[in-house]
Amino acid sequence: MNHREHRGHGERCGKSVFLCALCVLCASFLATGCGRPETPEARASASGNGVIKGRVVFLGAPPQAKVIPGSPMVQDESILVGPGRGLKNVIVYLKDAPASASALPAPAVLDQVKCVYVPHVLAIQAGQVLRVKSSDAVLHNVHLKCLVNPDVNFGFAGVGQRDVTLASPEAPFAVRCDVHPWMSAWIGVFDHPWFAVTGDDGSFTIEHVPAGQYTLVAWQETLPQQERQITVEAAGQTEAGFTFEAP
Repeated sequence: MNHREHRGHGERCGKSVFLCALCVLCASFLATGCGRPETPEARASASGNGVIKGRVVFLGAPPQAKVIPGSPMVQDESILVGPGRGLKNVIVYLKDAPASASALPAPAVLDQVKCVYVPHVLAIQAGQVLRVKSSDAVLHNVHLKCLVNPDVNFGFAGVGQRDVTLASPEAPFAVRCDVHPWMSAWIGVFDHPWFAVTGDDGSFTIEHVPAGQYTLVAWQETLPQQERQITVEAAGQTEAGFTFEAP
């Protein structure tokens, strides 16, 4: 091989090495999305370190406690105002949260105690076990009036429990007892873990939220639903609250 042929061979080899390196670099960019911003789908299984914390308060004269007609002195729980005008039993959740691949939490319990559903409002994750119990030694009927999941309707002859799994997310639906018509509860089903139910003082906390911009929703069984936009940082606490006015 003369000098010119040797030089041409070396140049071809150099070009081949460069093209190989370029292919590897392009493949790397394709695998990582070529540097584009991460989409909700791409972070579907992500769990963040953000925390959303706040209170839901009631504005106006709190409704007077009243007994449900026909019941054995069972209090109406449709609007419960506690300390500091906190509004209890409000489901607060992320409307546009990414789907989550995190492990499902332990079973959520809905009990029947002295002919009252406890708790009155419950939020669960799709696929999570809903453990329906009866602590009463009387006949009860549990009717989950689902709108998306199959209708669930069964009875208890006395103390006992039964596990139910709701596979699809859906807006809060009513739970009734056909034997005792004053018994009522509400259950919301979500395809992610970023939700909470307010306590006696109207407070709520949603943890492990991925960073991003979201719509935070507050649902109450008799008052108009509310929404607000929030930005959750990668770490730290985001304050958010809602105010519901008396009807």
